[in-house]
Amino acid sequence: MNFGMFARFRKLACRSDRIVRCSSGHLYTTMWIWGGSIKAVRLGSRRYQRCPVGHHWAMARLVDPDSLTPEERKAAGATHDVRIP
Repeated sequence: MNFGMFARFRKLACRSDRIVRCSSGHLYTTMWIWGGSIKAVRLGSRRYQRCPVGHHWAMARLVDPDSLTPEERKAAGATHDVRIP
């Protein structure tokens, strides 16, 4: 078993506000709850949801924040999709 991979998964799974990239390449922050979704259609590890950057519907996938530049993280954090209380 790869314990490094498991530890990384646990680190990422504990947070609900996550950086995602839509299929057009836009980065933004969304609430990502493992095993559930209110405002998106779940399709495996991706979701079909509204992109607040491009104002379109697109597939979104999780992005590891460590793989982004500081500028990309800042830009993604500046745009958040609609919050559901």
